[in-house]
Amino acid sequence: MKHFSIKIYILLLLLLPLLSACGGGNPEISVVDAWVRPDPLMENAAGYMTILNSGRQSDYLIGVKVDFAGMASAHETQIDGDLHKMVPVKRLEIPAGGQVIFQPLSYHVMIMMLKEELTYGEFVTVILEFEKSGEITAQAEVRKE
Repeated sequence: MKHFSIKIYILLLLLLPLLSACGGGNPEISVVDAWVRPDPLMENAAGYMTILNSGRQSDYLIGVKVDFAGMASAHETQIDGDLHKMVPVKRLEIPAGGQVIFQPLSYHVMIMMLKEELTYGEFVTVILEFEKSGEITAQAEVRKE
């Protein structure tokens, strides 16, 4: 019986590197329901989406890029009575096994200085930069809502 236990132990030691490589130890980021709402003057816009992390490690959103505007960055709306402040978010945690929802009056992508008028129903490209996962591209529908 002791001989059998040693074989199992050695087998487990040999398989451990393979098991940890397949175990989802890294973040697994995906983006769903991405959309962009331009302001009525078509000067600026806001981007919304849900960022999912099905991995076992947190990741951090550290940047946003678009080619249809002069600048884009993650912000959080903070409400204090009647006052709404847009606060830049330099590093936003996307927790392991969790999600972060970008929606009106919450987290959003602030898109400034549109280079051209956006057309409702079209799709634009938003590139999200993560600390561990690198760049992830999302197609965002231009909506009025």
